[in-house]
Amino acid sequence: MVAIGGRARTRLRLCGSVLAAALLVPGCTGDGAGDDGAAGGNGTGSASPSPPDAAGGGGPSPGPSGRDFVPDPDRVPKTREEALRFAREVVAEPESWGAGYVRSSPYKSGPRRTSVLGEDCVWKQRALPSSEFVSVVRRSELPAEDGKGTLRVTAVVTVHRDTASAEWKMARILEEPLRCPDQQLDATERITGLRSGGDPFQGRRDVGDDFLQETGRVHGGPPGGPHPYVWAVTRIGSVTVGAAVKGSEGHDVAAVQTVGARGTANMSATAELLLEERK
Repeated sequence: MVAIGGRARTRLRLCGSVLAAALLVPGCTGDGAGDDGAAGGNGTGSASPSPPDAAGGGGPSPGPSGRDFVPDPDRVPKTREEALRFAREVVAEPESWGAGYVRSSPYKSGPRRTSVLGEDCVWKQRALPSSEFVSVVRRSELPAEDGKGTLRVTAVVTVHRDTASAEWKMARILEEPLRCPDQQLDATERITGLRSGGDPFQGRRDVGDDFLQETGRVHGGPPGGPHPYVWAVTRIGSVTVGAAVKGSEGHDVAAVQTVGARGTANMSATAELLLEERK
């Protein structure tokens, strides 16, 4: 059973190496009471087919070299209900991004649906694959002010049934821009020139077992586009946390990457706080 108290507000380990990674990654060319709101395409999910069966089931595996953190098996979500409580605790809400952020509309989606990139490079909403317990999405924005346009952010927390499933998910995310460098998010927005990159620190980071990010340009949003786009994802055992950031006038590539890395760093730190062994 995963013991979760009030929303974890202590995010002291802000993962400096994860933040730096955003600037160093090289490119390579809901249902019932558990419903988190109407599911809307966000172009940030990555539902993958069920991965090969992994020996050991849902037990955690040690992190890579340079990382001491290993999840407490008793605190890893093992049911859909535990996973939903965990994901809601971890997912970034407006105040998690910084001062001035507010809820976007729609604000919530999930927990039993996700965005899937089709063979036609168009994102569609589908039911979660069997390898995932839940996927919770929260959308926020920093309203336009002082000559800068609205900065839109999306937080996604997915709890998988085992670590192998989460690793498979990361591999799929890394592959998607190679297959579809240009992607249609919805009826009005598309992303072009996507590049994906893995972990430049090769496991030597403060938080998270894997880190990757995609960068590109988003069209069809605020005036003056296209604007910078980033999708940053971190894996902690069987959990993946992601942050998508859509830039606008006055928010350059570096700013968008920093916001995305900060979002994943904060969610990763909260996830590890909930999963760590209590001594």
